[in-house]
Amino acid sequence: MADSFLLRLPAFRNVVHGNTIAGMVTGQAAAIVIAAFALVARFLLDPYLPPGFPYLTFFPAVVITGFVWGIYPAVTSGILSGLAAWYWFIPPSGFTLDSQALTALVFYLVVITIDLGLLQLALYALRSQVKAQHALSEALQLQKVVSDEVDHRLKNLLATVSGLISLSQKHATTPAELADQLRKRIVAMNNSVALLRGVVHGEQASIRAAILAALEPLGISDGQRLTLEGPNLILGANGIIPLNLILHELATNALKYGALSNQAGTVLVEWTLVPSDEGNPLFHLVWTERLGPPTTAPSRSGFGTELLNRMSRTLGGECSFAFDTAGLTARMTMDSERILDAERV
Repeated sequence: MADSFLLRLPAFRNVVHGNTIAGMVTGQAAAIVIAAFALVARFLLDPYLPPGFPYLTFFPAVVITGFVWGIYPAVTSGILSGLAAWYWFIPPSGFTLDSQALTALVFYLVVITIDLGLLQLALYALRSQVKAQHALSEALQLQKVVSDEVDHRLKNLLATVSGLISLSQKHATTPAELADQLRKRIVAMNNSVALLRGVVHGEQASIRAAILAALEPLGISDGQRLTLEGPNLILGANGIIPLNLILHELATNALKYGALSNQAGTVLVEWTLVPSDEGNPLFHLVWTERLGPPTTAPSRSGFGTELLNRMSRTLGGECSFAFDTAGLTARMTMDSERILDAERV
């Protein structure tokens, strides 16, 4: 409450938020007016005062000026008040400098300097307190943002794991198969969580880095059998884990049944952005397998097909498959706003 009141005064407000030219002009004008009032009051009180009180009204004038308007107006008020007291109220009148006048002026200067010094300390103490309060408030806000972000990511991650368990259980034939599938998928997700952690701390996760993170647990790296082609796009936090699951599932299928199940097959992963009538560009991802065993459309939807369709819909798009003798081609279209960093699209 006290801080709020003090910050309404120009002296304290200016030391915290900075002064302006208009504020400085107003402060100097106020200093002149207050010094003039002090002079008038001193003349009015002069008949009632014994000798030896030349500064009776000028000391309060300087202190009030400094407390309300700041140090520089107080200095102006102090100079004007000192000159007025010297000319009219320190005998002999006029700007006469003898030992008595010099002693009085030195006394005035010492008192005013102490008063203004203490006021300056008070002003800077308040500024430090206000800055500390602002820093604490910003730190608490940042802590809340981080806490909310972690809570949001954790809920998404747990929901994804829960969905994986349900989907894997639906298609696994034995407990051992279920455990093996879940273990591999969670290991792949762990690499994406590392990317996600970096994004939360301000780092960037490119599409290429996310693809390699998804395929690394399967022993697949960019090289002779895997080719990555596409622009340098930056993933948003919400797109890392779904894209990881999509790529991990495609690679697992390629190792079991597709191009990576032999020694000659290759995989080409391409991505690009294309304009959309709805405003946001669309993110296209194409997984192409060649030189592997011939492929045919499955008689029923398996785990991989269902997972890719579900993840594509989650990201605002769709997925299609082409099965032929040359190999599998999977095409996915996603909303770029959901998968990419919006500031870098």
